Amino acid sequence: MKLILLSTLSFLLFSANGFAQTKCDHCLEWNEKRKLTWSDFKGKPNKLSRNEALTDSGMSIGLFCDDKNSEVTIECFFDPKKSWVKDGKSDYLLAHEQLHFDITELFVRKLRKKIDQLGNDCQKLNDYIEECYNNNYNAFVAYQHAYDSESKHSINKEKQAYWEKKVARELEQLKPYASSLANN
Repeated sequence: MKLILLSTLSFLLFSANGFAQTKCDHCLEWNEKRKLTWSDFKGKPNKLSRNEALTDSGMSIGLFCDDKNSEVTIECFFDPKKSWVKDGKSDYLLAHEQLHFDITELFVRKLRKKIDQLGNDCQKLNDYIEECYNNNYNAFVAYQHAYDSESKHSINKEKQAYWEKKVARELEQLKPYASSLANN
């Protein structure tokens, strides 16, 4: 039951007078009350892959600035069209995939916290938002790899349970950053 995360992180940054759509129309936004189901995985499975499933989740970021205000929106999403599952559907495997999506939300919250620390100054946001995003992205990729490596892509049930508790605890600690708006 091996699987690999393929994460697509969409970085959309709009400044000055622009604010645009930050995720695809068909994507699902992360919601703690709505867990993924196998029917959400609509992509065509890669038959050559040794993996049973693939989760395509990501984050988008938008910055709006005018003379008086700035607004940063950071969202976590799941792309059903790029996520797939083979025949090995099980609740256990689905929980592993859900945790990949939850980890994406965790790093969205970490990014919101970091952006919030920059304050409301549009020039400062413009100057540092890409650096914050890139640092967050690198930490996110390392975290996802550590999760898959330690859990052996969900095969190690003890480590899988450890990571589920770890991510839940970290999400709870960052609950103040659960809103899609930073600097609000």
